[in-house]
Amino acid sequence: MIIPARPYPNIKALFSSQGDFDSTQYEFHFLGREALLSCMIKLGLKSGDNIIIPAYICDSSIKPLHVYGFNLIFIDIDKNLNLPCSELKRIIDSKEIKALLLVHYFGYKQEIKEIMDLCREQRIKVIEDMSHGFLSQLLTNKKSIMGDAEIFSIRKSLPTADGGAMRINNTIQNSNKTNILAASDLNYLILRYFERIVVWMGINIFSQFINNFKNKFRRARNEIPSFNVKTYKISWQLQKYLGNKQYLSASQQKITKNFNQLSIALQNNGFRLFHKSLKDNAVPQACIVYDDNGGLVEYLRSEGIGAWQWPNDEIPDEVSDNSDQYPNTVFFDKNLVLIPVHQSLTEKKINYMIRVLSRWYL
Repeated sequence: MIIPARPYPNIKALFSSQGDFDSTQYEFHFLGREALLSCMIKLGLKSGDNIIIPAYICDSSIKPLHVYGFNLIFIDIDKNLNLPCSELKRIIDSKEIKALLLVHYFGYKQEIKEIMDLCREQRIKVIEDMSHGFLSQLLTNKKSIMGDAEIFSIRKSLPTADGGAMRINNTIQNSNKTNILAASDLNYLILRYFERIVVWMGINIFSQFINNFKNKFRRARNEIPSFNVKTYKISWQLQKYLGNKQYLSASQQKITKNFNQLSIALQNNGFRLFHKSLKDNAVPQACIVYDDNGGLVEYLRSEGIGAWQWPNDEIPDEVSDNSDQYPNTVFFDKNLVLIPVHQSLTEKKINYMIRVLSRWYL
């Protein structure tokens, strides 16, 4: 059995007659990294400004910031994936900081009141990164934003090619929009259904050979420098998903159910989980376990399960080249394994993952 790492397109939801999504609160971009750059520009940040960035981050998401000319200052996260206020204060006291990127990891919202109080006192802009947790923040209004703005990468939660978005705590002018090409919509559907056929044939799309090919393609694509801040009208597929409250609600419930079932079984089998249970209406991106002995991702992928580590080979060079300065980031990068729980997974597939995982300690 093959367990995909991300949800498949839902034809019923795509052709539902439910209403349109009110996109007036948002500015849309093709990718979340483009929304992040646009957000910083709209907040008045300039090339050369000092921006604090958590070291535990994917390099491709901050590459446009490098290209634009921001000076990125990395900070290690603590053992709970939070930014330590004492270290933040030290950096702020030693440099003129203009903004802070605050990441809410894997669908769980961080407790950020102390950080917000510090940044407001120092007039530092705060961008909340909800790229991992669109479904946790779904349909809340701007009043829910504690920072100056928030960004999303909706394609990490919904089966679409696009989905970069931002909300900012003042009026934004959504000018110069261009359509997502219909061909992009069609190409995405064709590729995902081709993947589905390949999986149905029993071909392990997570084999080492295929994985090496995908990694080479991904690295080549990310090598292309870009700081595109052009806004988009969202694709037809994304519009249909966002306008379908029944699909979104069912997705939230299914992910929560999958997580709870997997979490209980894995704890009973001796696994250490980073989050044992859900709280604060979190809709998790994955079920996260500690890999204390190494090799768990390789084992799961050899069994057809699309588990992954993050950011893995996309950890920023500034961090990997100075690993002694960022011990918690390096530890989590090497020792956390993310197991899919998305809305396309049936109970049969969850049970298959439980059986495979139960053999890990044998």
